[in-house]
Amino acid sequence: MNEKTVKRKRIGIIGVGNIGSSILRGLLAADEGRSSGKIFISDVRRENLKSLESEQGSRVVACESNGELSKKSDVIILAVKPNDVDGVVKEIAPFMDEDKILVSVAAGVPTGAVERDLGEGKKVIRVMPNIGALVGESVTAMCRGAYARDEDEAIAKEILGAIGTVYSVQETDIDIITGLSGSGIAFFAAVIEAMAAGGLYEGLPHDVSLAISAKTALGAAKMVLAGYEPSAIKKMTASPGGTTIRGLYAMDAKDVKAAMMEAVIEATKRAREISSKAQ
Repeated sequence: MNEKTVKRKRIGIIGVGNIGSSILRGLLAADEGRSSGKIFISDVRRENLKSLESEQGSRVVACESNGELSKKSDVIILAVKPNDVDGVVKEIAPFMDEDKILVSVAAGVPTGAVERDLGEGKKVIRVMPNIGALVGESVTAMCRGAYARDEDEAIAKEILGAIGTVYSVQETDIDIITGLSGSGIAFFAAVIEAMAAGGLYEGLPHDVSLAISAKTALGAAKMVLAGYEPSAIKKMTASPGGTTIRGLYAMDAKDVKAAMMEAVIEATKRAREISSKAQ
């Protein structure tokens, strides 16, 4: 997909809460949408729109309605709560021709449910980012509906790439990724918080302990992404009778690994429950 093709697309974002506003900031930072000079936004909370307009100036245009935004945009990013999707999709359906692309960020809402309300032949891309979008480090899973084409997915991937890394997956895997990544970022935050508390207990200042815990997690993540297996990292660090093996023993005694696995499994189970209700 030619980058100029993406930049010619007029982008609109319905819902500018945490995820929607993060996508907006990522797009502006990546200079997306600058051929028109603007990104269109709408939200039921007018204070959100006023705040973003004040912050970004002429680079964003607040629309009076979701319908107005849909008329003006080629790619519409739907970033509302799952319970609001049905109503919003029905509201914008009259303005969605077959050339427009709807990118749904709503957790647990399958493409088929959106297509049913949008109308036959309308192009839907479903994405699952996580809150890492706030710092440009989102992990986003993406799949396309029955009518979207390869080029439509490429456009959506280019757009969402502004806030992090995008993986194309099967829709049947989206609920697992919701549990693993969408919820998982909170699980890692809890681990970092716990490690920092350990440092605090032993006498480190809170801010120092928290920063070191976070940087240590970042180092481990970068090593894994560089190709080191987690087991290899443990082996490289744990010397006989040393500090690391003592700490790993304590983790095994508390079955931390099982607890983390169970957290992902339970989050996935809940994502599937939400999806089944939206069918």
